Amino acid sequence: MAMENAHKVLRDVFGHDKFRLSQEQVVKRLLVDGQNALVLYPTGGGKSLCFQVPALCLEGLTLVISPLLSLMKDQVDTLVDRGVKAANLDSTLTMEKSRWVREEVISGKMKILYVAPERLNNESFIQMMSGVKISLLAVDESHCISTWGASFRPDYLKIARFAEEMDVERVLCLTATGTPDVARDICTSFVIDPDAGVFRIPVFRHNLALRVESADTLEDKASLDLQYCVKRIVPFLKSRTGPAIVYVTLQKQAQEVADRLLPHGLQATVYHGGLGHDVREQVQMDFMKSGKGIVCATIAFGMGIDKANIRQVVHLHMPKTLEGYSQEIGRAGRDGLPSTCLMFLSAPDIPILEGFARGDTPSQKDLQLWTQEVSLKDPAKDGSLDFNHYQQSKTYDIRANTLGLCYAQLELDFHYIRAVTPFYSIYDITARSTTGWQKVLADSSYASKAVQRSWRSKGTSYMIDVVVAAESSGTDRKDLARVINDWELQGHITTKVSQVRARYVLQKPLPTATAEIDKLANAMFARIKESEEEAVRKLRQVIDFATGDDCLAQALAEYFGDADAIPGGLCGICTFCTTGEAVTFTPQAVTSADAAKIRAILKACPERDDPRLLARFAFGITSPRLTIGKWSTANPLFGSMVEVDFDILVEAFDKECEKAGYTRTEPVASASPKKRSYGTYSSGGSETHGRGGGKGGIGRGGKRGKYTK
Repeated sequence: MAMENAHKVLRDVFGHDKFRLSQEQVVKRLLVDGQNALVLYPTGGGKSLCFQVPALCLEGLTLVISPLLSLMKDQVDTLVDRGVKAANLDSTLTMEKSRWVREEVISGKMKILYVAPERLNNESFIQMMSGVKISLLAVDESHCISTWGASFRPDYLKIARFAEEMDVERVLCLTATGTPDVARDICTSFVIDPDAGVFRIPVFRHNLALRVESADTLEDKASLDLQYCVKRIVPFLKSRTGPAIVYVTLQKQAQEVADRLLPHGLQATVYHGGLGHDVREQVQMDFMKSGKGIVCATIAFGMGIDKANIRQVVHLHMPKTLEGYSQEIGRAGRDGLPSTCLMFLSAPDIPILEGFARGDTPSQKDLQLWTQEVSLKDPAKDGSLDFNHYQQSKTYDIRANTLGLCYAQLELDFHYIRAVTPFYSIYDITARSTTGWQKVLADSSYASKAVQRSWRSKGTSYMIDVVVAAESSGTDRKDLARVINDWELQGHITTKVSQVRARYVLQKPLPTATAEIDKLANAMFARIKESEEEAVRKLRQVIDFATGDDCLAQALAEYFGDADAIPGGLCGICTFCTTGEAVTFTPQAVTSADAAKIRAILKACPERDDPRLLARFAFGITSPRLTIGKWSTANPLFGSMVEVDFDILVEAFDKECEKAGYTRTEPVASASPKKRSYGTYSSGGSETHGRGGGKGGIGRGGKRGKYTK
């Protein structure tokens, strides 16, 4: 009966006569067996139907976790057009739309709700979901939970715990980039039978011709884009029979390539993360409607793009990982017709890509100071520790994602803490109606009175810091937050929250002695370096794949555990199969640090305590401290040495910092009375030459890339 209903939904709602691939088996496992499952389908393989059909057959809510806002919006719009009660809940919604979505969820009318993993940090959301029957939890991009994956995200670690605490009836994990190691991690986290519960479709697509060309003979990087466009890209794009995507590494390259194409009668639009939301949305919409449009873009473009007739995907600069490459080429030829995916290899690209892998590592002394603050933090009344990650990121010049990985290390590798639901300390409270506000004022509960004594007027609203209010009133912070959330759920007020504080429960005492704190910090730094080396290793895997003495399609399939996917091991249409030989490529580019540019950067930035800070400035990688000091993107010298090997830059600036005695122009704002000065620590020389090379540590394969993609 359940499967009959599923087929009816498939036909009546989605307009399909039958399921494709192993979709029917997945749906059966969810509906009939009531068991968790993992779907490993290539991009465009039809993963969405695997949870959308069951969602309309089950009584309760289907909650979809996805990191891609554009994908969520596209899928919601499509579902609503089909008459499905679906919505997304994210920060882009107006207060009225957000309130409507919440009301529909609470009433049980909503069938499918899309949220980002960060939504699990919202206390009011957690409280709302505790009263909702979640029949199915769909975890999209589930490879992000795996420390082996190329896109590990600490927020994904909380999803499995959420499923358990919310008593979710069944879980479906979905990904297009699951290597065997990643699949094992997912199955372990979500209690999925690795045999009966895993449904894999090989990444091989018979209609995609994987081509590789080497630009190793070009004289210099400055002429690279021009030479590509004139000699190879222009005729290639002119031969297209449908839309094309040209991927580059840097934002500025997207515009440069588009400008080079224009004189040849090829009009291309530009897409990257530095453009405004409206511009990016318009570019995407125009491309979706186009018959032969061209987009020059960073990897920011393509997430959620479901256009069947893309005929060409060009990697003008090589991708950072095979996972990313697989996703990006997977956007071509979804209609099954012949399409070409062309990758160029160029030796000058290697230092740039390696630099973005290495530039994520913080200064060792900053990591030591951060570890000291965390270790010496006094617990709250409930025994938990809470931290403002945003403030710590600025104080210690640690990128937000790297800071999240540091906390994940303390949890997963060292077992000191366990992440629990974060909270917001600041609430802006606005009355929705006079009647509702009167009910708020009439609330005589102890927590209500404590809130009203502590809030302060802010124009037409009231603002309260619940952390300060809890301390002054002797009330538990959770009680204050709960009463505010209750008022909002009852429709009396609307709130706007800010200043999120991450919260952790101690699993065992953190070290307090200086020597033990330093030992912990050094161990964490070593593992971050291992993560850095893993990112570089993944880059090398791309080179090995592109230059290997094997069919390219076969090599890619083997990487994802599908060694038998291609009959005879030869696709017949890739570069190797058509030429009978591997691509010749010399990956080592000779680089050196220009002394004049080094002097100019030292003159522009007076700091001498952190060689990596100066190297980031020269290379063009933003960081909190660079932004505060106005040495970031607005400075003309920012990124002026992007072509130089990052380690060479660190080494050059370390010599200058050593001469200056590793001094800083302004002291760090102390977050702990016992915090030590920078002078306590040795130089960053060991950072320059360290090579981890192992697979241990929380950051295995952590996402690396252009910070301003």
